[in-house]
Amino acid sequence: MNPRTLLPVALLATLTSSVGVALGQQPAASHLSYYVINLGTPLGGTFANAQTLSLQGFVAGYANVTGDVAEHAVLWLPNRTKDLGTLGGPNSAVLGDLSGFSETATPDPLGQDFCLLSTHLTCQAITVVKRREVALPTLGGTGGTAFGNNDLGQVVGESLTAIQDAGCLVGGQPQPPLYQVQQGLPVVWQNGKVNALPLFSGDSDGLANGNNDLGQIVGSTGDCFSNPAAHAVLWDNGKVIDLGNLGGAKNHQPVAINTLGQISGGSDLPGDQVQHAFLWQKGVMTDLGTLPGDTYSFGNSINNLGQVVGYSCDVNFNCRAVLWQDGSIVDLNTLIPSDSNLVLNYAATIDDLGIIAGYAVDPNTNTDPAFVLYPNFGGFLQAPRRESTPRVAMSDSQRTLVQQRMKSRGARRTGFGASQQ
Repeated sequence: MNPRTLLPVALLATLTSSVGVALGQQPAASHLSYYVINLGTPLGGTFANAQTLSLQGFVAGYANVTGDVAEHAVLWLPNRTKDLGTLGGPNSAVLGDLSGFSETATPDPLGQDFCLLSTHLTCQAITVVKRREVALPTLGGTGGTAFGNNDLGQVVGESLTAIQDAGCLVGGQPQPPLYQVQQGLPVVWQNGKVNALPLFSGDSDGLANGNNDLGQIVGSTGDCFSNPAAHAVLWDNGKVIDLGNLGGAKNHQPVAINTLGQISGGSDLPGDQVQHAFLWQKGVMTDLGTLPGDTYSFGNSINNLGQVVGYSCDVNFNCRAVLWQDGSIVDLNTLIPSDSNLVLNYAATIDDLGIIAGYAVDPNTNTDPAFVLYPNFGGFLQAPRRESTPRVAMSDSQRTLVQQRMKSRGARRTGFGASQQ
């Protein structure tokens, strides 16, 4: 399916200014509505996810290729898409900002599956420069993955080291889904070099999930396998700061930070059976809750207005894309035109103009296309909103990936990982 032409970001900014909607003056969620652009599944498969909104006027993410046997990093440009390909293996993806991973054709010599794609090929961290994948170095291990970059030229993520970590093994054996053997550390790449970030006291492994334009970085630290996200942390001016949690012992995962120092992500509640989205600010982590009747939630992205987007899921992990604003949660499906075919499952990112991207279900085509939502500023885009919230059961593969996102080491893959599994 070919994507429709995107409204230029610069034009949208002009429209925003002309109707008097400035940053910090967004309408309340109850008054918002959105125009939906269906980006489709441009590489011939049945799934695509829009992960990043670029000020240069394009969208980045990943999409399944024909047959759903692999996924590739992809750019949605005005009037066309660009398949970014891979570094020799079958899979690649843009996971956050303009960073992600790409497989090589080389089997991991230790049998690790660091890309979580069941291929056991070496997994290379990448960033996108001039619309091309650029490989990033490791700390001496066989692979890495990147999850975000900023205007300072810093890319953050995780790199394997040459150290074999006994904490990765159970009964002397590596464990699925990563089959990890080597220690993994949170890192920042800059000017072609990679440097490890400090771990929280007592921890042995970790990863960096996101950063802002002030150089602040968020992520998780813990051990290799039993509790890899024991601590939600902030790296600020060389210091590692524990952000606290929502009461659980595991799965504390900050993934996004804005320039005001506000942080979003997910954290387990007491008992570690349920994870909720959170907003951290000024030293306090607040539970953002779920939609009525749901059990799980996660905050994927936060903009400089404090708006958080992510998803809310029922007990069976059927999820809906949501927006948290001013202390309230709203199902994004209730803010789009009533004649839209899409059911929005997952909101991956939101920018400072309030533009949102992610993926949805299209029951008419039995596909899971990427989407972009443009705010209906000042009534410029007129369309009646839906009066009720549809709920469409997710496919088994989607449901499995949501569970990975929340409850396993695979939770670090912003966007769930490989949709074809």
